Amino acid sequence: MWRSISLSARLNLIFASLFALWLVVDAGHVVLEAGARARAETQSAMRLTKEFVATTLARLPAPPEPQAVEMLVADLRNLRHVRAGLGEPSLASSIMRNANAESDAPQWFRALIHAAGEVAAIPVHLSDGRTESIVLVADPADEIDEIWAGARDHALVGAIMALAALAVTSFLVGRAVKPLGVASATLARLEAGDYAARAEGSGPPEIRNLDAKINSLAEALSGLKRANSELAERVLDAQDEERRVIARELHDEIGPHLFALRAGAAALAKKVGGDSQAGAAASAIAAQVEALQGQNRRILADLRPSALEELGLVEALEALVAHWRRAEPDVAVRLNIDPRVAAMSERASHMAYRFVQEAMTNAFRHAGATRIEVTLGFESQPPEPRLGRTELSGFVIRAADDGRGWQGDDDAGMGLAGMRDRVRLLGGQFTIDSPPGGGVAVEARF
Repeated sequence: MWRSISLSARLNLIFASLFALWLVVDAGHVVLEAGARARAETQSAMRLTKEFVATTLARLPAPPEPQAVEMLVADLRNLRHVRAGLGEPSLASSIMRNANAESDAPQWFRALIHAAGEVAAIPVHLSDGRTESIVLVADPADEIDEIWAGARDHALVGAIMALAALAVTSFLVGRAVKPLGVASATLARLEAGDYAARAEGSGPPEIRNLDAKINSLAEALSGLKRANSELAERVLDAQDEERRVIARELHDEIGPHLFALRAGAAALAKKVGGDSQAGAAASAIAAQVEALQGQNRRILADLRPSALEELGLVEALEALVAHWRRAEPDVAVRLNIDPRVAAMSERASHMAYRFVQEAMTNAFRHAGATRIEVTLGFESQPPEPRLGRTELSGFVIRAADDGRGWQGDDDAGMGLAGMRDRVRLLGGQFTIDSPPGGGVAVEARF
């Protein structure tokens, strides 16, 4: 529970607890002082009252008249902290009940004060022969009521001051921990791959030091990202150069030899006669060499697509789609290309061509699709480029089919790995989705 509470909430709870403790201690101090104060007041009032009664009775004629004693008791009822009555000593309990009922302070507060009332009964022999008692009861109700009113006002003022102080401290705590939220947001952006994010560096020295460490981490990650991108680009360039070298060797060296072998086999078959055993063997050699030439041309096309270099990306993709339409006339293929695609660099064009080529190959060979749609375009509001490739900012390639969905085929998986690597090397995001309704959607987003 405590671990799930934010830092600002924890600090506010600590301050609130301190203010509450202060109010409790202050209330306890008031109660302790109030008890001693009430006891002292009632004891003093009781002592003076008893002395006054004794002095007054001594001045009256003995035995005193009942009316004189009744007047004395009536005068005593106007005193503070002492209640008086004339009758039996048991009258004290009734006097005390009346005093408690008339008190404004709640019973629990009177119990906390614990100022017990003192009872005194002074017997008086009246002139009519009766003996009555002047019953005196020390009543701290007046003093307790005054203490209760003061304590209530004091508690109200203290609570208002505590709430005001808590509001101020909450505001100050919020201002103090706000830079931590900025640091957390910066770390979240770094985690998401935005290495250009920087912390503001405001707040106390400890937080500024934390922001400086975060910024240093961002600089290091940004440098590593750039170095990794440069290394990946060099690897990609090396691969492309190796492909060009192999393609040139196949075209310039292997190709002429295959042509010579085919021509020689055809000439041999013609010379010895096609019906003879030697002629049949020569014809078979010519057919095998022709098959090798076809395989050589396919390898050359995979290593170095000549259509892309000779015609450009748009025409090369249209030629690729036309080839698949001729090869698979039952499959509807739709190609949507933004005209701005034609202005992309050689590396970006090569990536886009390979992406579409591999996506269509997977769709025809593995998906069993009846409809394929390929789209190359730009988003209306592209995000800010992170790697400085403004030509690819907002560029999206998407190839979708209605086939049987992604099944994790090994051959197609290797091709998809190559697509993903090429996209990521240029700073893009590669996704493949197989909706519940069937089909596969492969997308590259920059």
